[in-house]
Amino acid sequence: MMDYLGQLLANGLVLGAVYALTAVAFTLVYGVVRLVNFAFGELFMLGAFLTTSLMLPEVRLAGVIVPMPGFPLPVAALGAIVLTALIGVLVDRIAYRPLRNAPRLAPLITSIAVSVVLQSLAQTLWGAEELRFPEFYLATLPPVVLFDSIYLSVMDLVVMASAVIAMAGLSLFIARSSLGRAMRASAEDQTAALLVGIPVNRVVAAAFAIGSGFAALAGLLYAQTYGFAHSSMGFLPGLKALTAAVLGGIGSIPGAALGGLILGLVEALGSGYLPNGTAWKDAISFVLLVGLLYLRPQGLLGKPELNSAGRGSLLGGASEFAGGWLHTLFGRLDGGLARLAAAGPGAALAFLAIAAVLGALMPSDYWLRILTMVVIYGMLASGLNVIVGFAGLLDLGFVAFWAVGSYLTSILFVLVLKDSFGVAPDDIWWLLYLNLPLAGLLAAGFAVLLGTPTLRLRGDYLAIMTLGFGEIIRVVAINWIGLTNGPMGIRDIPAPDLFGIPLGSPRAQFFFALVLAALVVFAIARIVRSYVGRAWVAIREDEEAAEAMGVPTARYKLYAYAASGFVGGFVGVFYAHYQQYISPLNFSLFENILLLMLVVLGGLGTFLGPFIGALIWIVFLQLALDLPFVQAYPETRFALLGVVLIVLMVFRPQGLAASARVSLIMPGSRAKGAA
Repeated sequence: MMDYLGQLLANGLVLGAVYALTAVAFTLVYGVVRLVNFAFGELFMLGAFLTTSLMLPEVRLAGVIVPMPGFPLPVAALGAIVLTALIGVLVDRIAYRPLRNAPRLAPLITSIAVSVVLQSLAQTLWGAEELRFPEFYLATLPPVVLFDSIYLSVMDLVVMASAVIAMAGLSLFIARSSLGRAMRASAEDQTAALLVGIPVNRVVAAAFAIGSGFAALAGLLYAQTYGFAHSSMGFLPGLKALTAAVLGGIGSIPGAALGGLILGLVEALGSGYLPNGTAWKDAISFVLLVGLLYLRPQGLLGKPELNSAGRGSLLGGASEFAGGWLHTLFGRLDGGLARLAAAGPGAALAFLAIAAVLGALMPSDYWLRILTMVVIYGMLASGLNVIVGFAGLLDLGFVAFWAVGSYLTSILFVLVLKDSFGVAPDDIWWLLYLNLPLAGLLAAGFAVLLGTPTLRLRGDYLAIMTLGFGEIIRVVAINWIGLTNGPMGIRDIPAPDLFGIPLGSPRAQFFFALVLAALVVFAIARIVRSYVGRAWVAIREDEEAAEAMGVPTARYKLYAYAASGFVGGFVGVFYAHYQQYISPLNFSLFENILLLMLVVLGGLGTFLGPFIGALIWIVFLQLALDLPFVQAYPETRFALLGVVLIVLMVFRPQGLAASARVSLIMPGSRAKGAA
């Protein structure tokens, strides 16, 4: 028994070393510029790909065989770290530096867009298949045996030694070098640092270079341990590293090391001792994250002041660099969309009316399906817009509410009534219409339950906790096979039916979606135009000021969670019946990020914006397929749209229809007050 425990602890230390290295990347950059850089997961991946490529005699890039130098691992690793560090500096210069003074959501969205761009480009270059990591002579040596029972490969020892040396060296560098002291000064107060002559932009670039190098080192060690590099390999380890950074206290380098160590040990012990522990280890990590954030929001070694939303609006104004012809172009677009949206929810309803005419005249079933997806994603983005755009709360777990509605109706129709009792779906067509409000209410209750622990959190910490909740739901859906059918998903969900009339044609389903969208827009508009909506907008603009004016912010935040959850569950029911198949893959973090991008693209806090964002995204993805280059490399569609989003965040962080955002003073309110 002790031998088994010792082996698990050794495995946990190796895994924890990898998490700690990437956590240092997150925490170093966050400490200097208060940015959660989601792109570090992709820099982790690039470190693995570059090292593997430099070690091979040749590699296939974009379908072409390219000769490579065939370096030994130490030389290839050093080259990959330097190249990745340069990429990190370039990303900061292009995408992040213009947003130093932008609304705090803009850099977060930009980091997500950079992540999409890097992953899409990596898949275009190296392909969707795994690239095998070349064998290194140290990996062929016999394992080291400790205490006659614990086996560690030589490369496991190299991984741990590399992590210890790298983090110890970084700690000494930060503590004793002039650049390290400049980083600490910039982290404390960038304005004061500028006043005493510290070149803050260079300091930030150095932080990105070091952080990117650490992510690359972690990625190449991970690839060596598991024997492959893959374009999506950085996603989950990146989330785990962010979890480790938050556990230790994001902004604290010793905390990142401690968080990585704890997370690696917890995962190893959970995998070894819990029933089916290997399948549940990801959930264990995120449960640990949520629990610690609830009990100690700043993490084990972090500072309490980091759990702060800061002064000013989540949405704010334009970047200081927003000038030139792009600024003029976005300004004209905003002006036109703002005039269109001057009627508030009426604009969104008019948009749906135009869509109805288009749907009636559209001869192509293919494009009717495309437009139906636009309406569905517009409704889902509208639900997320309630919590992010109107209440100003960074929520990365909205997909959990969407999943509740989809799984409720699918389980009742397929797994319970059809499979268990043999009831034909046509005989219970009315259950779909009962499930719509029922799923909405269930998701709303679930949202309040999940939202309650977040009331103590602010800003980025709030986003990270909701991210944890969303990932827990996804892992549960994958592993609770008896309830959800696991990764296989639920098939043969019946198409909508009305009084025995099948609504399975693309045109009928499109009009069904339009009716639901009109209900969603009308309901959201009624709430937002009420006192509840004004309280949300007050919280969004300045939570401390709202509390000082007597607004019970905790209660109204829960109202926002409930309203957002209701829309997610409501739309989830139709989504399941439209798709006729759901699986946990439908409710991943990427989908939540996509919905957030749609809201930002169209304009946060607007009624029309979510539908504009959905139209741009989905139609662009389809039209891009006609481009010859995209036909050859389909993954570049996402890279192109990621670039568009980065440009939008740099030059128009408020979104295209930002002038139509609901304000504290509603149209006509001043006149009524004067009367």
